[in-house]
Amino acid sequence: MKTCLVLTSTFPRWRNDSTPSFVYELSKRLMSKGRAMVVLAPHAGNAKKHEFFNKLDVYRFQYFIPSNLQKVAYGAGIIPNVKGNILALLQVPFFLLSEYINASKLTRKYTPDVVHAHWLVPQGIISSMLKSNKKLVVTVHGSDLFPLNNSFFKSIQKNVLDNCDICTVNSEATKNELLKRFPEFKSKVIVIPMGVDTRLFFKKNVKSRFTEYKNKKIILFVGRLNEQKGVEYLIKAMKYVNSKISNSRLLIIGEGRYKKELQKTADSLNIGNIEFLGSINQIGLSDYYNTADVFVLPSVTSRIGTEGQGLVLLEAMSCGTPVIGTNTGGIPAIVKNNQTGLLVNERNENELANAIMKILSDKKLSQKLSNNGIKFVKNNYSWEIVAKKFDEIYRKLEK
Repeated sequence: MKTCLVLTSTFPRWRNDSTPSFVYELSKRLMSKGRAMVVLAPHAGNAKKHEFFNKLDVYRFQYFIPSNLQKVAYGAGIIPNVKGNILALLQVPFFLLSEYINASKLTRKYTPDVVHAHWLVPQGIISSMLKSNKKLVVTVHGSDLFPLNNSFFKSIQKNVLDNCDICTVNSEATKNELLKRFPEFKSKVIVIPMGVDTRLFFKKNVKSRFTEYKNKKIILFVGRLNEQKGVEYLIKAMKYVNSKISNSRLLIIGEGRYKKELQKTADSLNIGNIEFLGSINQIGLSDYYNTADVFVLPSVTSRIGTEGQGLVLLEAMSCGTPVIGTNTGGIPAIVKNNQTGLLVNERNENELANAIMKILSDKKLSQKLSNNGIKFVKNNYSWEIVAKKFDEIYRKLEK
């Protein structure tokens, strides 16, 4: 049996964790295609250091003592964590060293045929040091590329690309940015998005469970609360939406160090129809998508990058929720204006407000976007389709 070692910085820490699960979902499906999958991810607080996570062989490396003070991974993500917390910054060398030592041990123990590193930095660095005679796949998700554009990080990114056999990117936007910097690696780069679990995210009637939102028009946002997500423009848009649709309510799901600033913005508007719900696991998210009348991802291009793909848009669409996205990064590949959703210019609360009201007031348009969205995800982004593409890459390299 062929073996793959997966290196990642984002992976569920325990059952029903709110941490994004796309690396887990992909690894699970690649395992089902007849290979052993060994995963190495950062440790956190109460997580197990080794377990079989739904049959996946998962190891978690501890990089600081005590374990509950480990601050580099999870939460808002490595880059925001390191920028916003001096302890996280100080832990980076220990993080890299521990990941390398543990990855080396697993390489000797399992002798993998393929090493799959999710993110150019830091997993790409570690996998390049381990490569030897093993085949290396690197997947770029966007946060490891767009904001890391100085000469130091570019030299690291180039070294990883030099060493990998295949580099997959999650969107054409990510590919374009990568090849703008490193056109010499064009033959190695393949666009394969992350997928959606259509067995979890599907259209269902759950509104009767949410009695507190009865007779409300629900606008939903899901994502990390950082400046790149543009949530402040959505909050400002709600001032106008609420003046026209008095039973509207904005639900914000997610955490991040930008949360307090967003709460201040919401309080200053004094309209009382905005709720911050914190982190919610995948099962709960499916219910909220189905409760919402419209989902909005108001991402912007900022100093920390742009939206590489916009997976939450696809999850919402898979649930039949009409979506609104901004014209930035990988979003236009998903939101085809007036077909699979409504597309607006970034940093424009007026356009956001008008788009929200258009969907909330036009049942025919809402139904059209809902139906088209479900079909679009099923035909292009289901995990079965995505995993098949990765499986084909693995099989070529495993020969």
